[in-house]
Amino acid sequence: MNMKTLAALTIGMLGAGSALAVPTLQLDIDGGTYVGGSEESTVTNSPTFDLWAFGVVGGVDTSVDYYLSIALLPQTENVGDPAGLGNITVNGVTLSSLGLSEYGTPPVETVSNGGELGSHGVYDTFYYELMFSFAGSPTIASYNVQDGTAGPVGEELYKKIFQIDASSLAFGYGLHFDLYTYGETNGRRTAITEFAPFSKDAAYCTSLECDPVEVAEPSTIALFGIGLMSLVAIRRRSSSK
Repeated sequence: MNMKTLAALTIGMLGAGSALAVPTLQLDIDGGTYVGGSEESTVTNSPTFDLWAFGVVGGVDTSVDYYLSIALLPQTENVGDPAGLGNITVNGVTLSSLGLSEYGTPPVETVSNGGELGSHGVYDTFYYELMFSFAGSPTIASYNVQDGTAGPVGEELYKKIFQIDASSLAFGYGLHFDLYTYGETNGRRTAITEFAPFSKDAAYCTSLECDPVEVAEPSTIALFGIGLMSLVAIRRRSSSK
C-alpha cells in the first residue's frame, strides 16, 4: 500500500468519524430549515412551531437543570415606558408582554469573567430562561441537526418538546433559542459549563436568513411574562441583584 493510498484511507476514516459525531446538546425545529453561512442555525419563518431540545442519553445529566434561552431579535436595549411587543405562548401558556426579562448575556450574574454564553450575533439583548430537566423525556435515534446524518449506532437522544406560538409578536421581531447548563456557587450562577454549539441553535425569523428588519424601537421592552408550565420552570432576577 503506497503512502497516497494510506493517506486517502486515513482522511476517509476521519471524515466518517466526524460525520457520526453528535453534540451532547442540540436544538431543532419541526419543519425548520438549516441555514449555513453566518447564521448557522435551524430557522423557521412560521410563527407556530415545535422546538426540540435534544440531549445525548448518557451524555447529559438528568439530575441537573438545563436551560432554554428565548432571546429577542434583533438585539434591543432601549428601556423606558411600557410598550407591548405582543405575546407568545410556550406549551400553550401565554407569555405576557408585561413581564420583565433579563438583559445581557447568560448567565447575567457572571460579570465578564469568561463564563458567559457568548454573543454569536444575538446577545446582549432581552431574554428569558426556561429551566427544565431531561429526566423522563422520550428518546429517539441520534442524529445531527445540521445535515440530518445519523449518529453512532445505538446512540439515542432525549427529546424535549416546546410548542412555540409567536403569531402575536410585533412585526419585525424574532426569537433566538439557545440550550445550555451552568454551574452554581452558593446558589449563584457562575459559568456556562455546557451548551449546544452555535451551529446547533435555532431561531424564528421573518426571513429564513434572519436579516434585520427595520422596526420602531419601543421605549421599553415588555417581553415574555412567563407563567408556570408542565415540566418547565422559570427563574427571573432583577438586574439590581
